[in-house]
Amino acid sequence: MDETVVSWAACLLADPALAARTHQALTATDHTGIAGDPRRPILPSQRDTHATPLLRHPDPLEPVAALHRPQLLALLTSEASPAS
Repeated sequence: MDETVVSWAACLLADPALAARTHQALTATDHTGIAGDPRRPILPSQRDTHATPLLRHPDPLEPVAALHRPQLLALLTSEASPAS
């Protein structure tokens, strides 16, 4: 698995607001439905909820999320900006 993908996944798991923003940006593109349900970080299933204490704990998650968070935020900002 690519380090960037893992980092971005950690960002989305750690920050529901960022996950919602990412989902909104994704639905505005033709990439929907490619890799499962992108709403899982913002609408977790019961199974996801049971895993939450491990998956979303900030101690192991933050160092991974921090690796590529700036690039994710930059992409979301550029997606939200109107085309020139």
